[in-house]
Amino acid sequence: MRRSTSALVTKVWLYAVLVVFALPVLSMVVLSLNESRYGTLPFRFSLHWYQVLRTDTALLDALSTSITLATEVTIVCMVVGTLLTFGLRKAPIAITLPVNGLLLALLSVPLLLLSAGLLSVFDWLGLGQSTTALVLSSVITSLPFVVLIERGRLENLSPDYAEAARSLGAGPVRTFLLVTVPLMAPSIIAGGMLAFVICFNNFAIQLFLAPVGISTLPVQIYSMVRLGVTPDVNALGTLVVAGTVLIIVVLNWLTGNAARLFTTTRER
Repeated sequence: MRRSTSALVTKVWLYAVLVVFALPVLSMVVLSLNESRYGTLPFRFSLHWYQVLRTDTALLDALSTSITLATEVTIVCMVVGTLLTFGLRKAPIAITLPVNGLLLALLSVPLLLLSAGLLSVFDWLGLGQSTTALVLSSVITSLPFVVLIERGRLENLSPDYAEAARSLGAGPVRTFLLVTVPLMAPSIIAGGMLAFVICFNNFAIQLFLAPVGISTLPVQIYSMVRLGVTPDVNALGTLVVAGTVLIIVVLNWLTGNAARLFTTTRER
């Protein structure tokens, strides 16, 4: 009897937590589909605010800027993260210890403090608030997540494939490109997708380091909500959430059992 009561209480508590987490997103979706500008009842279904969004050049320009920035950062993180992951595997402990400590620090330091520190460093380098500083800062904050995902895959990767390729006459570069990279492809893509999401939503870095005259989507929405959230912002938020959920679903699938898409053999 006690076990059944405890299980019931646990389920109720879990569902209550899920509702609290989902309520802001659900309310945003509902408000974006309500004809009323102020979200008043009765609810009347309408796609009017999605049509208004099409003419909101400020939001669309900010969205385009965020997508461009996130795409550039993703490409850099995938290349640098992959090379760094393989380099750390063969590097001596005198190198791996400080690099791992730095990656851990980037994951644990609050973004506001990290953003302020990066701004000071780039001011000292003469970059200040510039596009270059924004891209580099976004790479710095996204790269540890890429390395973390790829390292987990690399540690579980059997060295037999690379040894078999070398025994058949393939050189180190050819073995890396034709054997190791395809085996690592699911984690590389997953890390890139995670870097895209992190960079796209990295409000603190963008607020501190974006150059004057360039506004990303998080910064643009922040400047708008101080005067009140308009329904077209809810419409854009709904589309962004839908895209983010799709990326997370694909990321979860890739980090699962998707290696067979990139290889002709299976690990045993």
